Amino acid sequence: MVSTPNFDELKNICGSNESKDYFKFLFVQEEAENEGYIRKTIEWCNGMHEKIAKFGAMLEEGRAFSDFDVAHWDGMECLVQAQARNGVILQAFLRLLDVLRAARDEKRKHVMVMEHMCEAL
Repeated sequence: MVSTPNFDELKNICGSNESKDYFKFLFVQEEAENEGYIRKTIEWCNGMHEKIAKFGAMLEEGRAFSDFDVAHWDGMECLVQAQARNGVILQAFLRLLDVLRAARDEKRKHVMVMEHMCEAL
């Protein structure tokens, strides 16, 4: 039999030389890894939501300061810019979450195909 390092490694890890077994193992691992990415991205989204809320409260509170405090108003302008960038980052996280959720459906389909192959044989 020809040596294929990636497939040989996969066969050793899953403990089977049967393609239906090692592919199922691979896709189950992919599915679990994707779920971890989804959880982490949700954490990032939640953190960014909190940061945006905090900066929003600071912007609201900061409007009450003296018009003569130049450093304050420079800082407020920077806060406005940071808040805008936080919104862009949040949108990127949300888009990533959409892609990961679509990938989850695809990865589940791959596992089901391999499970069906195992049952058919």
